[in-house]
Amino acid sequence: MNTRVSTGDKNGSGDSLRASVAVAPMLSMRRIQHLFADQPAWLAAFLEQVIARRWQQPASTVGLSEDEENDMKSAWNTLLELYLCGVESPVSVSPQPTKKQAPKERALDLLRNSNASFDWDRAYILCASNGFTEGIAALYEQRGDVAALLELFIEHDDVGHMRSLLDKYGEERPDLYIKALHYFARNPQLADNERLLSECLATIEKHNLMSPLRVLQALGGSDRSGVTLGMVRGYIMRQIEASTKRIHDNEKAISSYANEYMTHHDNMEALKTKPVVFQSTKCTSCMAPLDLPSVHFLCKHSYHQRCLGDIGDSCPKCQVENQMLEDQRRRQELAAKQHDAFFNKLQASDDGFEVVASWFSKNPFAFTRLVDQ
Repeated sequence: MNTRVSTGDKNGSGDSLRASVAVAPMLSMRRIQHLFADQPAWLAAFLEQVIARRWQQPASTVGLSEDEENDMKSAWNTLLELYLCGVESPVSVSPQPTKKQAPKERALDLLRNSNASFDWDRAYILCASNGFTEGIAALYEQRGDVAALLELFIEHDDVGHMRSLLDKYGEERPDLYIKALHYFARNPQLADNERLLSECLATIEKHNLMSPLRVLQALGGSDRSGVTLGMVRGYIMRQIEASTKRIHDNEKAISSYANEYMTHHDNMEALKTKPVVFQSTKCTSCMAPLDLPSVHFLCKHSYHQRCLGDIGDSCPKCQVENQMLEDQRRRQELAAKQHDAFFNKLQASDDGFEVVASWFSKNPFAFTRLVDQ
């Protein structure tokens, strides 16, 4: 540090004190790490102290120069490598006496530290080369790669962590259950495999995460599948019963809609071909006896002309219902043109046939107009 201090003014009166300080750039970490070449433990202690004082807080990493940012990443990467090589620091960063941690425990804390600025790819290579599975899991979790995390647990037959992961992310990511079902199907030798498979199927069924067809394809889609019919018999029977009930309910709804349609159709034909006899003797609005002039609507409601005022050509009593039907017709007309919405919903759905059937039930082509070429 170069420091220059001058006292007194230019006339030498001494009435004022002025100090100017010129601060040299902070020493680069990468230039002095080689000094600890034969002392890795003290290098770990040195890096811990520097990181704790300079880069531990999020605010201290804002606005860093390129060289200082490279120094910070180098310090984190080197410290992680030292921990994974089993180097123990002889001092503690915390002033409070705490339980001494093993190097790999410190490495895991470092990987889970949201303020750490290590290189992800390098950290992955270090963890993989040292067989540090917990560290790889922490890296995947930090990146949010849930699928890779599940693959890691499957690779190491870590059923406990698999279940925790499915409980946490299964509802948002049903595809995770496909991989889990494949795993249980290929590994019938696992302890409590049948119970774990039943719990997995129960969760899928409870939250309706997958269609039964996809579940059966996942269980039987491999020659190595060890799933027997007895293991999934309960699930299959419940799905058949639920499907039978849905079919019965749908048939009842279809019959009801068909009867309603025929009723409306007959009424429309009668209005077109037969005379309508109005027998109302009271005004629907004021309930007073009808007298001339009066207005009769085809819905069989009658009014004094004075009671209608400027309402228009629609029956006041049926106006709300008619407006709802008109709004529904307009929504269907708009939906007929929203092709992107249809394909997005189709791709996001687990049951594409249901989406297509629902779309067709709303008569999307009713408002299509042919254009002369």
